[in-house]
Amino acid sequence: MEKKEIRKIWRFYSIADYEKEEAFLNEMARAGWNLTAVGFCQYIFRRGNEGEYIYKLDMVERTESDQVKESYFNFLTDCGIRVVGEFKDWIYLQKRASEGPFDMKNDTYAKLRQVNKVYSFSLRTVCNLLRIFAVIVLVLILLQVLMSANVRVAEFCGGAMLGVGIGSLIALVIIWVPIVNKLRRKVNKLIDDIGVNL
Repeated sequence: MEKKEIRKIWRFYSIADYEKEEAFLNEMARAGWNLTAVGFCQYIFRRGNEGEYIYKLDMVERTESDQVKESYFNFLTDCGIRVVGEFKDWIYLQKRASEGPFDMKNDTYAKLRQVNKVYSFSLRTVCNLLRIFAVIVLVLILLQVLMSANVRVAEFCGGAMLGVGIGSLIALVIIWVPIVNKLRRKVNKLIDDIGVNL
């Protein structure tokens, strides 16, 4: 019985770097490593033929119904495209390289649709984080008011509010603001490209 080689690789890509992630997957495929599963920063590959498959990432909205997703997955299957992995809102698509690329060359509209989905997702994530932080701060304020008789609890709540406020601001400024800005620049560049090509 022939033993197939399996390789696990750990890599981190931000949501704005999905094109780099696609490039990595396609580079691995050209070297004969075919994606079989994905997880948080983890990619599992199986040894295969060099350049047999190509890969693409797509974002499927969580708000879509199961019926819409199933219909979309069936459409992909009919087109010779296989979903080899799912992580959060992302699906990892695989098709035979001999069948040609996923997109037409210079399909700016398809790129814009993809970037817009990722940009919208990022904005929703920032808004959800702000909501969560606001609720935590409100609960801590309420606890501070209710426990004002107990000085230690009130001081703890005051310190926790300060920590949550500073922590949330740092998280948004260091992590999410650059991601959203990068995606916004991509959207604007694609819109400019479309305007030039009209």
